[in-house]
Amino acid sequence: MSRLPDILGARILIVDDQEVNISLLRQLLSEAGYLNVDSTQNPEEVYALHRRHRYDLILLDLQMPVMDGFQVMAALNTNDADPYLPVIVLT
Repeated sequence: MSRLPDILGARILIVDDQEVNISLLRQLLSEAGYLNVDSTQNPEEVYALHRRHRYDLILLDLQMPVMDGFQVMAALNTNDADPYLPVIVLT
């Protein structure tokens, strides 16, 4: 039995206010073999989710209501214990 490459076990968070975009990204990641994919449409939850799950990668929409992607990154950047910010920005 072969082991899955470690990268496929990476914890990934998708943050987008559009459910269709989340569905598309989930499908693409699933087809690529990624197993641990979470999502939220609420950018205000990202900091708490990242503290709880320590995501290896966050896929972040920039243009969202209430809190845009730049504000989310600023909130994530306040965590001094984890200076690495694993974010890919989507527009």
